[in-house]
Amino acid sequence: MASPTSFPLVRGRSMRVTAVDGCCAPAFGADNQVVTEGFVSVALTATINTPDEITVTNANGKTCVRDTGCPEFQGYGVEITFCDVNPCLFSLITGQPVVLNALGEVSGFRMNSSISSCDKGFALEVWMGVPGVACTGDAGAFGYLLLPCLQGGVVSDFTIENAAVTFTLSGATTKDGNGWGQGPYRVVEDATGAASLLPDPLDPDDHLYVTFTTIPPPEPTDGCVGLEPPAPPATGATAGIPGQWTPVGNYPPANVQDLEDGVPNPIVASPNTPWTVGQYIQTRTAGSSGAAYWNGTAWVSGHAPAAPSSGATAGTPGTWTPPSSLPPSTVGNLTGGIPVAVAATPSSAWTTGQYVQTGTAGAAGQAHWDGAGWVSGPAT
Repeated sequence: MASPTSFPLVRGRSMRVTAVDGCCAPAFGADNQVVTEGFVSVALTATINTPDEITVTNANGKTCVRDTGCPEFQGYGVEITFCDVNPCLFSLITGQPVVLNALGEVSGFRMNSSISSCDKGFALEVWMGVPGVACTGDAGAFGYLLLPCLQGGVVSDFTIENAAVTFTLSGATTKDGNGWGQGPYRVVEDATGAASLLPDPLDPDDHLYVTFTTIPPPEPTDGCVGLEPPAPPATGATAGIPGQWTPVGNYPPANVQDLEDGVPNPIVASPNTPWTVGQYIQTRTAGSSGAAYWNGTAWVSGHAPAAPSSGATAGTPGTWTPPSSLPPSTVGNLTGGIPVAVAATPSSAWTTGQYVQTGTAGAAGQAHWDGAGWVSGPAT
């Protein structure tokens, strides 16, 4: 019996093509997505860089050095064969213009040599059947495949004869640097079984994403339709590890730069005081490059660092206060009160051997309080 952790895939049920922007993030706007069942096949061909094998033979004819190297995955080439002529879909993939009739309706497509296929990017989703899976509801179970960043598709060879005409779009290749994040579509189930965005943002270098889902594919569209965010944009962010966007379920900014710039709208931090060590919020960009925190006045890339130490208690070595705070990086910064002045406990001169260790390792980073100021080295 198949299960969500082991499942067969059969037949192509439906596909969706989505326009992406220059960062390979979903491009919201009119006529930027299309769903169709009118395809015959989707073929993926892996591009692999195979290194040269290094072999050295000794004087006796035996191999003394052999290194085969490791194959390097560089992406997929994609070829799609269609049994329906869907002009706006072809345009989304190739960047070629559509043909309009006298009523201004899309009625065909062109192939123009002055238009570069590299000026257009798209994402491709394909749903497949999953037989033999016990599931609830009428929809069934599906395999979901996503190629989040494709570029370079062209309409290739076709033949007009005493048979059905099929059109093949070839030359498309997957690219690094996708900005798909969790995507704009609710294609998987959450913990309650409700339709949800992808549970985790895609890594920018993900070329292929395949998962089991019980959420059915969307219905075919009548040509291209608009693409809107799945929810209104977030207006707030609550600190955490990671934090949470508010209202819950609303759409986060695409990246840290958009968060800093207030695009599409400013985000209010909660609390509005500096977030504590390790706290952050994750934008739609996966990984550390998509994390940010509130420093008390602005959004900053990364995770919140520890607060600077404001006190130091004598010892061998002494301790910085408050606990888990960040000590001055050098003795010079300690004596200069950078980033904040550090109060000594006790405020009288420390006794022989007592000191605190700054962020500089070894003796060069040690200092003590002499009753009037901070002095380099242990107390004498």
